[in-house]
Formats: sequence, structure tokens, C-alpha cells
Amino acid sequence: MLFKMLIVGYLFGVRSERRLMKEIEVNVAYRWFVWLRLSDAVPDASTFSQNRRRRFAGTDIEQRIFDGLVEQAIAHKLIGGRVLYTDSTHLNASANKRHFELVQVGQTPAAYLAELDAVVDAERAAAGQKPLRRDKGKSEDDENQAGGRSAPAPALEADTREIKRSIVDPDAGFMVRDQKPVVFFYLDHRTVDGVHALILDTHVTPGNVNDATPYLDRLDRTRGRFGLEVGAVGLDAGYFTPRV
Repeated sequence: MLFKMLIVGYLFGVRSERRLMKEIEVNVAYRWFVWLRLSDAVPDASTFSQNRRRRFAGTDIEQRIFDGLVEQAIAHKLIGGRVLYTDSTHLNASANKRHFELVQVGQTPAAYLAELDAVVDAERAAAGQKPLRRDKGKSEDDENQAGGRSAPAPALEADTREIKRSIVDPDAGFMVRDQKPVVFFYLDHRTVDGVHALILDTHVTPGNVNDATPYLDRLDRTRGRFGLEVGAVGLDAGYFTPRV
């Protein structure tokens, strides 16, 4: 019932929990959807709020409900699973961009780059070619921050870089992108099916994470969870990295 009430509020733009409880109290369609009879009492707004904030903290109940809805759509043949499209959209964090602290964060070579190099070297060796010479000075994070399109070379040693961290909302990321406001953001990474554009996966990261970073893990998760035989994917240039 709690999650159905949240869905009502989201779909109909009711942003106040107190108003949402009032709307459900007098709207017969809402009552039917959340399994309340005409004579049933509607939860108090504070009860609803505390349940939302505390009851399922630390669980994966949201993901399980989401997956259940996707499974229902697959069972009704509303999802093809052959062509998937992925993109991210930025969500403003409720954090003033002037209230931040500068912190040093570690950046280490990504494991997939080492795997990529190993595959390239094996193929070259099989063809009787010498191993490639590689620039050891650049990391993938450098390329991501610069929005580069060239293949990043792995750094052998761990390094650090300075980032802005919001004092109000430390989980948000300070995003700098062309034609976007320079503020603290989150990124909502979504994958939709090519038949009816139904959402198969949604994943939220701080705004300073490159689109391509979580992509393959989320794609593997979607394919494995729902047993999809994906034949093609659609992505924009932001995902044009060596790994993808």
C-alpha cells in the first residue's frame, strides 16, 4: 500500500505527503488502486512519512518491486528484449553550489583496462606482432573528465585528484558539462526496451560519474536478471569509450 501511494503521488504530481493522504481519502479511484475500501481510514501523513523513510531502509524492496513489474510486462509480451536504448538525465540536487569543501579522492587504474590490454596483446602475439607501447601517464578518469574520445591508457600507480563535495548533500556530484548548469547533480541512467520504450533498468549515480562507467554492469544485470537475448543497443557519443 505504501508503494502504491507513492506511485499515485508521483504520477499525479502530488508532492506534499499531507495533501496526498487527503487526495486518497476523497478520491475513489485512488482508494481502489491502493486497496482501501470506502470505509477504511487513510494513514496519517506522519505515519506514511516515517514508514517511507525508515521501514525499508537497507533493503532491496524497491528493486524487487521494479523487477516484478518488468517481469509482468515481459509475460504480457510488452517487452521485446532485442534492442535496448540507454541514456542518462541529470537531476538537480537540493544543494547550494557555493556550499562545498575540496577533498582529495583516489583514482586507480580500472581493472577493465588491464583486461583490454591483455586481449589486445594476445591477439597481436597470435598474429606475430609486437606488443603495443603504451603511455603510462593518463588514467581513464582523466579522459572522462575531459570528455575525450581517445582510448585512455592505464596508470600504473594510484593517484589522487581534487573534487568539490557538497556540505549539504555529500552524495551528489559536481557536474561540469557543455550546455548544462554548473551545480550539484545526480544522474539517472535509464535503459528502455525498443518495442514500447518501457523502462528495464534505472540506476542513480552522482553527477560527476561518466555515463559509460556503470553502463556495462547495468547491461549485464538487465540481461541476466530477465534472460534477455539482446541483439543491439543504442547509445549517444557520451558512451564512446574503449570498454563500451
